[in-house]
Amino acid sequence: MTLLTGCAETVYRTKLEVYCPPLVNYSPEWNEGLAQELDALPQEYSSIPMAITDYAKLRDRIRRCNDEKDKF
Repeated sequence: MTLLTGCAETVYRTKLEVYCPPLVNYSPEWNEGLAQELDALPQEYSSIPMAITDYAKLRDRIRRCNDEKDKF
């Protein structure tokens, strides 16, 4: 048993690699055009703005991922 405890104390550290998906950068003009198109949609297309909101949240999470990975 004493021989096994010597092995248990060895700690191996490996370099952590974090991979975040790349983000596409949209111009302010493109974003403004998208906002105008969304505003022009009839109210029955309510799922499109929700999908856009989900996409914006995903982009925020990817930005945080990129910020965090630089800390490692």
